[in-house]
Amino acid sequence: MKPWSFRSLTVRLTGTLVLLLALLLALTTWIQLQLQSSYAKKCARAAVQALAESLFGALHTAMMANDRGHLRDSVAQITKRAPNVRVRIFSKDGTIMFSSIPEELGQRLDPSAEACYKCHQQGVPIERLPPGERTREFLWQEEPAVGAIRPIENEEGCSRSSCHAHPPERRLLGVLDVSVKLTQMRVHQQQITLFMVLVTVLALSLVGGVVMAVVHKSVHQPIGQLRKTLEALETGNYSARYEHEDIEDFAVLGRALNRTAQALEQANSELVRWAQTLERRVEEKTAELRLAQEHMVQVERMASLGKLAAVVAHEINNPLASVVTYAKLLLRRLEADPQRFLADPECRSILQSISAEASRCGEIVSNLLLFARRSTARFEPVALNTLVERTIYLLKHKLDMAQVKLVMELDPAVGELICDAGQLQQAVLALAVNAVDAMPGGGTLTIQTRAHDGHVSIVVQDTGVGMDEEVQAHIFEPFFTTKQDSGSKNLGLGLSVVYGIVQRHRGSIQVQSAPGRGATFTMVLPRQPEEASAP
Repeated sequence: MKPWSFRSLTVRLTGTLVLLLALLLALTTWIQLQLQSSYAKKCARAAVQALAESLFGALHTAMMANDRGHLRDSVAQITKRAPNVRVRIFSKDGTIMFSSIPEELGQRLDPSAEACYKCHQQGVPIERLPPGERTREFLWQEEPAVGAIRPIENEEGCSRSSCHAHPPERRLLGVLDVSVKLTQMRVHQQQITLFMVLVTVLALSLVGGVVMAVVHKSVHQPIGQLRKTLEALETGNYSARYEHEDIEDFAVLGRALNRTAQALEQANSELVRWAQTLERRVEEKTAELRLAQEHMVQVERMASLGKLAAVVAHEINNPLASVVTYAKLLLRRLEADPQRFLADPECRSILQSISAEASRCGEIVSNLLLFARRSTARFEPVALNTLVERTIYLLKHKLDMAQVKLVMELDPAVGELICDAGQLQQAVLALAVNAVDAMPGGGTLTIQTRAHDGHVSIVVQDTGVGMDEEVQAHIFEPFFTTKQDSGSKNLGLGLSVVYGIVQRHRGSIQVQSAPGRGATFTMVLPRQPEEASAP
């Protein structure tokens, strides 16, 4: 995760703290500005009220002398010297008698005007208003202003004056109204507000930066180190350790993680050691299994050899009987007439028959010895069709006795195959013997070879009793046999040995069968096994 992404703990923690701090500073600044504004307004009210009292004292002599010219000049001078100050003197009925704004002279104010509402709207006589209530805030020419009213009471000296005597019962003679624009105060207040906002922003930025730096160093970096250690452990590097010890809380987590990593490293070492031991034991058991398989192959071979002994005996008896008969006949002729024996062409024919029958016996015995001979596995090029023919030749007499018709369909394109000739001959012979046994009433045995791209196939097909699916699921298992009811001494190793031979040649074997429809076994073998293994 990127260190400055929104999902980062540094950003979230810093952002939360900065946001809370910003709200706090904003609230504090707003409260300070409100207090400052309130204080400034109070000061302005007090100042304008003091100004009204001061002006009343300055104009009191002129008012007592009823010197209107002096009053008019004094008011005008105030306006010239202070344009933001407005001075007006009202009569009791609200008529403007004197004003710093000449246009207002003679006007009569509405009782609802800003200078009159406190008395006329609230129904409280002005002389009864406390001094603090005689000030007001209002807008003067679209600018904020503050004003103060000062009642002009009927003093004893005024009521006895010869110039403008007023009856003593008339207590209020008029009102002095003083108003001051707060333009400068507003400008200063805006400047102070801007200054406080800038100070707040700067303080917030400084605090935010410090907080972010502290959080990054104290939180993000230790968490990053923890993450890297965990990722290393995940990838299998159990020697990775957490080494950030600056922050105690993370140091405690780091030490716990290091203990876990150490335990994982020890467990992994144990697993590796056990794996090596298991691999060694598997190799030992595999070697034992190979020896057992080799022994099983030899046992099955000897069992098959025992079966063939009777067949071979019958096969040899016929040519030997012919040899003995022909030999006795020649002996008699030789003893009867030696001269005729040498010149008789029939004798030559009989000798040729004896030679042929003897050769036949020798071939049968040679094939039988080749099959029975135990040898180590050796993969070499072999003419497949020749091997199949030589193997089936051993069953010729058995086929005749079982009344089984032999059909050979050997593809010339098969050519040579790299294989162990002895093992492959044993596999073909076992399938052929099983096929003959599956046809007790006679039938047809079909042997086929086929060529494919990089592979060859050997097909052994019979027209016998067939098998159901349950039997097919177990036929390649050792010691499984269906011939026990017939009194056979078969061990049930034939097809399991065939399966092992095909597997060692990196091939496959399939069976297709149904009850009463015979069986078809197909061995598919690569022409050049990549890693053929010996039994």
